[in-house]
Amino acid sequence: MIQKLTLKNFRNHEFLEIEFKKPFVYIHGDNGTGKTSILESIYFCATTKSHRTNEERELIKRNEQFTQVKIVTDENKYDLVLSKHGKRASVDGIEKRKISDFIGHLRVVMFAPEDLDLIKGSPLNRRQFLDLEWMQLSKGYLKQLNTYKNVLKQRNSLLKKIGIDDDFTFLDILGDQLFESGIEMIQQRSAFIDEMNRYLLEIYPLFSNHQVKIVYKPDVDEKAFRNHLQKQQKQDIIYQNTLAGPHRDDFYIDFNGFDAKSYASQGEQRLIVVALKLALLKLIENKTNKQVVLLLDDVLSELDLDKQKLFLNHLPKGHQILMNSAQPIDGEHIQMIHLKKE
Repeated sequence: MIQKLTLKNFRNHEFLEIEFKKPFVYIHGDNGTGKTSILESIYFCATTKSHRTNEERELIKRNEQFTQVKIVTDENKYDLVLSKHGKRASVDGIEKRKISDFIGHLRVVMFAPEDLDLIKGSPLNRRQFLDLEWMQLSKGYLKQLNTYKNVLKQRNSLLKKIGIDDDFTFLDILGDQLFESGIEMIQQRSAFIDEMNRYLLEIYPLFSNHQVKIVYKPDVDEKAFRNHLQKQQKQDIIYQNTLAGPHRDDFYIDFNGFDAKSYASQGEQRLIVVALKLALLKLIENKTNKQVVLLLDDVLSELDLDKQKLFLNHLPKGHQILMNSAQPIDGEHIQMIHLKKE
């Protein structure tokens, strides 16, 4: 459980220190007071990524040189600094030389409005979800992912330089390396989605009578991937790009036998993504035997009052929940934090 959060120069917060005294913390206040930034900072400290932007310099308060997030839990102290020189991360005062060694210590699951892109957005959004969530649980997957990305970068660079009549020896070597790590990625992604579906099947019926499941759409299977890398080099050379592989994978949410992107309403899509995140929380809990911090950013909007009550009544027990909204709610077991504009 997170006990204290300290921010320096994070987004619009020059300095902010919050002590969390109850398992359920509710942050409310007007728009522009930095409610979402508080949850974003915790997610950033856990994953070293922002859920809102790929431009990390946006996290640093304007005209400042760095941002720092410090978190004290009942077990550890985390410190993450971002500057123009990169990231510096430590656990209990011991600096982690590789950021990958920092990821996975603080376990969080976050829902944010941007997560609706898991249904409505591009395949890239969905691949990033697969990779980010699974690599926190599997160091083996993180290793294969990094290997695949490095080899893919080398192969694509070579494809821009090589001609159709040139020697393919080095291209074949890179193809073999890409196949080895790529097949492992496909297998791991498939296993992750199978596990997610198991928990989704338990959780989604709490909110709705509809049927949902995640359907994995690998770009190629093992045979087709091997065939492409061995026999389609000329096609890749013409396009100067690797045209097949798990870097083009996708998945979709099946909603009563149809794609939720086209057949589920806005409110239903939001419920599906919330259930997806709660399934992820359950998976992490069972994999690690540790509590998970649940971050809920503006989760109640676009849900009618009945669905809001249903959702609040079925929030998982035994986990710390940090939730924000523009409106206050009632509850004697809730720690209320009211933010005002500076």
